[in-house]
Amino acid sequence: MWIVEDEPAAASLAVELCESNGANASVFRAPLPYLAALRGTDAPSAVILDWRLEHELSAALFLATRHRHPELPIVYWTGSVATSLPAMIREDPRTRVVDKADGTLAFERALAWALDDEAENQAD
Repeated sequence: MWIVEDEPAAASLAVELCESNGANASVFRAPLPYLAALRGTDAPSAVILDWRLEHELSAALFLATRHRHPELPIVYWTGSVATSLPAMIREDPRTRVVDKADGTLAFERALAWALDDEAENQAD
C-alpha cells in the first residue's frame, strides 16, 4: 500500500489505519519520489492519494498511476468535496473517494474495498 500525503498528521493516521487493517504502508510526502517508485518497482497493492497535494499535482499522479497500472485500486482520501474532483476520478470504477471529514470508518471501508479488490484480481 502506497500513501501520497503531504500533511504529516494525515500521513501518520493513514499508515496507522493501514497497518491496523493488515496492510504494510509506504508514505510519499511529495509527488516526485512517488513517480520514481511507480516507474521503478512492482506495483503496490493499492494507492491512497490526497487531492489537495502541494502544487496541485494529484490529477497528474492519478493519470500516471492509471497509465502504469490500469487496474490498481486507488483511494482518494481528501478534504475536498467529492463532486469537486474531476469526472475521470469520480467515475473511475477502480477508484473510491473518501472525505476525511467522514472519519476513519469511511477510510477503513475504502481500504477494505481496495485490499479485497486487489486480492480478487490476483486470484484471476
